[in-house]
Amino acid sequence: MSFDPAHPPCEPLSGQDVPSFAYTTFSRRLPAIVTKIVDDVYRTYHALDSQDQATSEKVKEAKKIIEMIAGLRYEMQRDKPFRPLTDNDPDVEEWNANLAKYYPTSSWFKASWLFAECYLYRRVREAFALSTHWRDYDPFFEQKQSVFKSSQKAVLAIATRLMAAVSSGDGEGTKRSALDILVQGGRTSAGTREAFLEMAEMCLWGNATDLSLLVEADTAKLEHLQKRMISGGISSSNGNNSSQQQSPTASPKEGEQKSSTIDKETLEEFGTSDKILSNDLDKLWDRLQHIEQGRVDIILDNAGFELYVDLVFADFLVRAGFASKVVFHCKSIPWFVSDVMQSDFHWTLEQLVKTGDDAFFKPEDSLEQQALQELGRRWQTYAAQGTWIVQENPFWTSCFAFWHLPTEPSAKALFDDMAKADLWVFKGDLNYRKLVYDCKWPTTTPFLEAIGPLASKEQGLNMPSLVTFRTCKADVVVGLAPGVAERVQAKSPDWMVNGEYAVISFSQGSRQA
Repeated sequence: MSFDPAHPPCEPLSGQDVPSFAYTTFSRRLPAIVTKIVDDVYRTYHALDSQDQATSEKVKEAKKIIEMIAGLRYEMQRDKPFRPLTDNDPDVEEWNANLAKYYPTSSWFKASWLFAECYLYRRVREAFALSTHWRDYDPFFEQKQSVFKSSQKAVLAIATRLMAAVSSGDGEGTKRSALDILVQGGRTSAGTREAFLEMAEMCLWGNATDLSLLVEADTAKLEHLQKRMISGGISSSNGNNSSQQQSPTASPKEGEQKSSTIDKETLEEFGTSDKILSNDLDKLWDRLQHIEQGRVDIILDNAGFELYVDLVFADFLVRAGFASKVVFHCKSIPWFVSDVMQSDFHWTLEQLVKTGDDAFFKPEDSLEQQALQELGRRWQTYAAQGTWIVQENPFWTSCFAFWHLPTEPSAKALFDDMAKADLWVFKGDLNYRKLVYDCKWPTTTPFLEAIGPLASKEQGLNMPSLVTFRTCKADVVVGLAPGVAERVQAKSPDWMVNGEYAVISFSQGSRQA
């Protein structure tokens, strides 16, 4: 049986379901987001240099953009029918063909949530694409930048843990970074597993910071979310710590830089292992044992702090010997407020190494500054040498669920390249929704069933293994044991959407290890 954007494997999530988070999205969240776009463009054009000869034309175009965005908001709030796109971007023909084929008479609340929300961000792109001076403008960049800056405490804490020199324990007084000491025993060692558990939980909980949900982000909430991520460290890695030796990050010797720590109350408050409702980290670890100097593809989600911890995880994969190449997949246009574009990726690396008056982060401790710079320079070297590769493809901003990745003609080159990888890592909520087709699966549906052809061994596809790290922010969760959803529902009625709970789900794929 074939599936398409209007006919997923089971009933689609939709804004016409009251109450649901899809309904909340179209009635409140998205109107607030597009209003912030208007505010951003308004402030930007009012700050233009009056002496610039092009300012008059820029202002004229900005007013047209604001008019189009306001019209978009009006259409959405009143559930008007979809209309074709009118710009000249390369994907416009495909988008319009899909609108005509799958939703010729539908509208915002009646169509599937996944299609309609993707269509909204493509319509936002249209408003800028029709201009000359604003074509490459990212109306979300200021928000991304602001929230990343507010993450300074967590950013510095992680850099210090990764890069600060501690005793290597070799009896010769050698000092190395704590991470390098942990992984020095090789890919299968207890220390490498210990580091893996910590880095994986960092990668997971970094997804809790999402600007499309935190429309009015405040520093206190961001720090609260990031404490959960940092609390998932070596001392609290789900009770699966197989190392019998004391962690080198636990108690540095006198005179050495102390690793940043989280107090006992914070660890007890977040209890990260209890928040991961389905946890396939052991399966991922077993798969990594068969990957040496391989290729890992990471399909990115949010810029800023989440991107930073994604890079931490990628750094671990390289330093531990699992990957000799990591390919990062970005969005090609501004998407879902905070999704990573190539410009966000390179901008992030640049900020880590800046010092003095130009520094983005301004730590008071010189050792923290040094750790951050060393980490940033290491990552810039990866990018310069081709160990890290950054790519974009319009498939990631299409209307299609990932069930169509192996078969959609416009994604053929992307899939053929990604099929060379040993492992795919899908980050975040939107990628999860597209993996499982964003429909009303029972929560006990096996993950392998919900991702369809991406786990199939019957269609002749040479599918790599894949894992998804996702904090729950939409009305779809699969792979839970019987009774788990009911237990969590009784404790936290909005557990599916509040970002407090998570899943780590794994597929072996159809390729032999």
